[in-house]
Amino acid sequence: MMLLKAVVLLSLASAPPEKPACATTNIETALQHLTAHLKTAVPEASKDDSVDNSAMYFAEEAVGQTWTVRDVPNGYVSTGNDAGTRYEAALFKNPEGYHLAIVGTGDSVINTAVYRCDKSGLTLEREGLEVPLEKAIQLYEKAGLIAPKGKPGLTRKDLKDWGGSILAYHLPRKGRVIRITSYVDEPSSAYGKDLGTLEYVQSKFQVVPLKTKAR
Repeated sequence: MMLLKAVVLLSLASAPPEKPACATTNIETALQHLTAHLKTAVPEASKDDSVDNSAMYFAEEAVGQTWTVRDVPNGYVSTGNDAGTRYEAALFKNPEGYHLAIVGTGDSVINTAVYRCDKSGLTLEREGLEVPLEKAIQLYEKAGLIAPKGKPGLTRKDLKDWGGSILAYHLPRKGRVIRITSYVDEPSSAYGKDLGTLEYVQSKFQVVPLKTKAR
Protein backbone atom coordinates (compact mmCIF):
# COMPACT_ATOMS: atom_id res chain seq x y z
CA MET A 1 0.00 0.00 0.00
CA MET A 2 2.83 2.38 0.90
CA LEU A 3 4.52 1.56 -2.39
CA LEU A 4 1.31 2.37 -4.29
CA LYS A 5 1.03 5.75 -2.54
CA ALA A 6 4.65 6.49 -3.38
CA VAL A 7 4.04 5.68 -7.05
CA VAL A 8 0.94 7.92 -7.11
CA LEU A 9 2.80 10.82 -5.49
CA LEU A 10 5.74 10.42 -7.86
CA SER A 11 3.37 10.43 -10.85
CA LEU A 12 1.69 13.61 -9.62
CA ALA A 13 5.04 15.30 -9.01
CA SER A 14 6.32 14.43 -12.47
CA ALA A 15 3.10 15.33 -14.31
CA PRO A 16 3.55 18.29 -16.69
CA PRO A 17 1.99 21.58 -15.49
CA GLU A 18 -1.50 22.27 -16.73
CA LYS A 19 -1.47 24.48 -19.81
CA PRO A 20 -3.40 27.77 -19.63
CA ALA A 21 -6.54 28.02 -21.77
CA CYS A 22 -4.87 30.67 -23.94
CA ALA A 23 -1.76 28.55 -24.58
CA THR A 24 -0.67 28.17 -28.19
CA THR A 25 2.43 28.33 -30.36
CA ASN A 26 0.45 29.75 -33.30
CA ILE A 27 0.25 33.54 -33.46
CA GLU A 28 -3.03 33.50 -35.38
CA THR A 29 -4.59 31.41 -32.63
CA ALA A 30 -3.14 33.79 -30.03
CA LEU A 31 -4.77 36.71 -31.83
CA GLN A 32 -8.09 34.82 -31.86
CA HIS A 33 -7.77 34.32 -28.10
CA LEU A 34 -7.11 38.05 -27.74
CA THR A 35 -10.11 38.96 -29.89
CA ALA A 36 -12.36 36.81 -27.69
CA HIS A 37 -10.84 38.31 -24.53
CA LEU A 38 -11.36 41.89 -25.72
CA LYS A 39 -15.07 41.31 -26.34
CA THR A 40 -15.43 41.20 -22.57
CA ALA A 41 -12.49 43.32 -21.43
CA VAL A 42 -13.10 46.45 -23.53
CA PRO A 43 -16.76 46.98 -22.48
CA GLU A 44 -15.73 46.46 -18.85
CA ALA A 45 -12.86 48.92 -19.22
CA SER A 46 -15.20 51.58 -20.60
CA LYS A 47 -17.00 51.62 -17.24
CA ASP A 48 -13.88 52.69 -15.37
CA ASP A 49 -12.43 56.03 -16.46
CA SER A 50 -9.98 56.14 -13.55
CA VAL A 51 -7.59 53.78 -15.37
CA ASP A 52 -5.69 54.44 -18.59
CA ASN A 53 -7.12 51.79 -20.91
CA SER A 54 -5.64 53.20 -24.13
CA ALA A 55 -3.50 50.08 -24.69
CA MET A 56 -6.60 47.91 -24.50
CA TYR A 57 -8.47 50.04 -27.03
CA PHE A 58 -5.42 50.02 -29.29
CA ALA A 59 -5.29 46.21 -29.09
CA GLU A 60 -8.95 46.08 -30.13
CA GLU A 61 -8.15 48.30 -33.11
CA ALA A 62 -5.10 46.22 -34.04
CA VAL A 63 -6.72 42.77 -34.01
CA GLY A 64 -9.30 44.05 -36.48
CA GLN A 65 -6.62 44.61 -39.13
CA THR A 66 -6.06 42.51 -42.24
CA TRP A 67 -2.64 40.93 -41.79
CA THR A 68 -0.88 40.98 -45.16
CA VAL A 69 2.31 39.36 -43.87
CA ARG A 70 1.73 36.05 -42.08
CA ASP A 71 4.77 34.19 -40.82
CA VAL A 72 3.18 31.66 -38.47
CA PRO A 73 6.29 29.47 -38.00
CA ASN A 74 8.18 32.49 -36.66
CA GLY A 75 5.21 33.89 -34.71
CA TYR A 76 4.93 37.16 -36.66
CA VAL A 77 2.28 39.05 -38.62
CA SER A 78 2.07 42.60 -39.99
CA THR A 79 0.02 44.84 -42.24
CA GLY A 80 2.97 45.32 -44.57
CA ASN A 81 3.99 48.81 -45.68
CA ASP A 82 0.60 50.39 -46.27
CA ALA A 83 0.23 54.15 -46.00
CA GLY A 84 -0.82 55.43 -42.58
CA THR A 85 -0.46 53.34 -39.45
CA ARG A 86 1.45 50.06 -39.80
CA TYR A 87 0.67 47.23 -37.40
CA GLU A 88 2.89 44.37 -36.25
CA ALA A 89 2.30 41.51 -33.82
CA ALA A 90 4.75 38.94 -32.52
CA LEU A 91 4.61 35.97 -30.17
CA PHE A 92 7.30 35.60 -27.49
CA LYS A 93 7.01 32.12 -26.01
CA ASN A 94 8.05 31.13 -22.48
CA PRO A 95 7.61 28.01 -20.27
CA GLU A 96 4.35 29.32 -18.76
CA GLY A 97 2.76 30.51 -22.02
CA TYR A 98 3.75 33.59 -24.01
CA HIS A 99 3.69 37.35 -24.40
CA LEU A 100 1.81 38.72 -27.40
CA ALA A 101 3.25 42.09 -28.40
CA ILE A 102 1.48 44.49 -30.77
CA VAL A 103 2.92 47.73 -32.18
CA GLY A 104 1.26 50.40 -34.30
CA THR A 105 3.52 52.91 -36.06
CA GLY A 106 1.70 56.10 -37.05
CA ASP A 107 2.57 59.62 -38.21
CA SER A 108 3.94 60.86 -34.87
CA VAL A 109 2.83 58.30 -32.27
CA ILE A 110 3.78 54.70 -31.56
CA ASN A 111 1.09 52.62 -29.86
CA THR A 112 1.88 49.37 -28.07
CA ALA A 113 0.00 46.63 -26.25
CA VAL A 114 1.39 43.53 -24.57
CA TYR A 115 -0.71 40.62 -23.31
CA ARG A 116 0.66 37.85 -21.12
CA CYS A 117 -0.77 34.34 -21.34
CA ASP A 118 -0.29 32.22 -18.21
CA LYS A 119 -2.42 30.17 -15.83
CA SER A 120 -4.45 33.32 -15.07
CA GLY A 121 -5.42 33.64 -18.73
CA LEU A 122 -4.72 36.71 -20.86
CA THR A 123 -3.61 39.77 -18.91
CA LEU A 124 -2.74 43.21 -20.24
CA GLU A 125 0.72 44.39 -19.20
CA ARG A 126 0.06 48.12 -19.45
CA GLU A 127 3.72 49.11 -19.66
CA GLY A 128 5.04 45.93 -21.27
CA LEU A 129 7.07 47.70 -23.96
CA GLU A 130 7.07 51.21 -22.56
CA VAL A 131 10.43 52.83 -21.86
CA PRO A 132 10.23 55.69 -19.29
CA LEU A 133 11.05 59.10 -20.75
CA GLU A 134 14.27 59.56 -18.76
CA LYS A 135 15.56 56.14 -19.81
CA ALA A 136 14.58 56.90 -23.42
CA ILE A 137 16.60 60.13 -23.28
CA GLN A 138 19.55 58.17 -21.91
CA LEU A 139 19.32 55.90 -24.97
CA TYR A 140 19.67 59.00 -27.16
CA GLU A 141 22.67 60.14 -25.11
CA LYS A 142 24.43 56.78 -25.33
CA ALA A 143 23.83 56.73 -29.07
CA GLY A 144 25.53 60.14 -29.39
CA LEU A 145 22.44 61.91 -30.74
CA ILE A 146 22.28 64.74 -28.17
CA ALA A 147 24.37 67.78 -29.00
CA PRO A 148 27.02 68.96 -26.51
CA LYS A 149 25.94 71.88 -24.33
CA GLY A 150 26.03 75.13 -26.27
CA LYS A 151 26.22 73.39 -29.65
CA PRO A 152 23.40 73.29 -32.22
CA GLY A 153 21.42 70.07 -32.49
CA LEU A 154 19.06 67.87 -30.51
CA THR A 155 18.85 68.61 -26.77
CA ARG A 156 17.38 66.88 -23.71
CA LYS A 157 14.78 69.67 -23.56
CA ASP A 158 13.77 68.99 -27.17
CA LEU A 159 13.09 65.35 -26.25
CA LYS A 160 11.17 66.24 -23.09
CA ASP A 161 8.99 68.72 -25.02
CA TRP A 162 8.50 66.52 -28.09
CA GLY A 163 4.83 66.32 -29.08
CA GLY A 164 4.78 62.65 -30.05
CA SER A 165 6.67 59.43 -29.54
CA ILE A 166 10.46 59.67 -29.32
CA LEU A 167 11.03 55.91 -29.66
CA ALA A 168 9.98 53.47 -32.37
CA TYR A 169 9.74 49.71 -31.77
CA HIS A 170 10.38 47.15 -34.51
CA LEU A 171 9.12 43.66 -33.71
CA PRO A 172 11.30 40.79 -34.91
CA ARG A 173 10.15 38.44 -37.62
CA LYS A 174 12.66 36.00 -36.16
CA GLY A 175 14.20 35.88 -32.71
CA ARG A 176 13.39 37.59 -29.42
CA VAL A 177 14.95 41.04 -29.85
CA ILE A 178 12.95 44.22 -30.55
CA ARG A 179 14.90 47.04 -32.19
CA ILE A 180 14.49 50.54 -30.77
CA THR A 181 15.11 53.50 -33.07
CA SER A 182 14.77 57.27 -32.72
CA TYR A 183 11.44 58.74 -33.77
CA VAL A 184 12.12 62.47 -33.69
CA ASP A 185 12.58 64.09 -37.09
CA GLU A 186 14.19 67.39 -36.11
CA PRO A 187 16.98 67.41 -37.01
CA SER A 188 16.26 64.95 -39.79
CA SER A 189 19.69 63.35 -39.30
CA ALA A 190 18.50 61.92 -35.96
CA TYR A 191 15.47 60.10 -37.35
CA GLY A 192 15.59 56.30 -37.51
CA LYS A 193 18.93 55.88 -35.74
CA ASP A 194 19.47 52.72 -33.70
CA LEU A 195 19.20 53.36 -29.95
CA GLY A 196 19.23 49.87 -28.49
CA THR A 197 16.94 46.90 -28.08
CA LEU A 198 14.26 45.34 -25.94
CA GLU A 199 15.33 41.76 -25.34
CA TYR A 200 12.99 39.03 -24.13
CA VAL A 201 14.92 37.41 -21.28
CA GLN A 202 13.42 35.27 -18.48
CA SER A 203 9.89 36.12 -19.65
CA LYS A 204 10.47 39.88 -19.44
CA PHE A 205 11.37 42.65 -21.89
CA GLN A 206 14.65 44.27 -20.85
CA VAL A 207 15.97 47.55 -22.25
CA VAL A 208 19.49 47.14 -23.61
CA PRO A 209 21.35 50.27 -24.79
CA LEU A 210 23.74 50.11 -27.70
CA LYS A 211 26.93 48.08 -27.13
CA THR A 212 25.70 46.30 -24.01
CA LYS A 213 24.15 42.87 -23.50
CA ALA A 214 21.17 41.67 -21.46
CA ARG A 215 22.10 39.73 -18.32
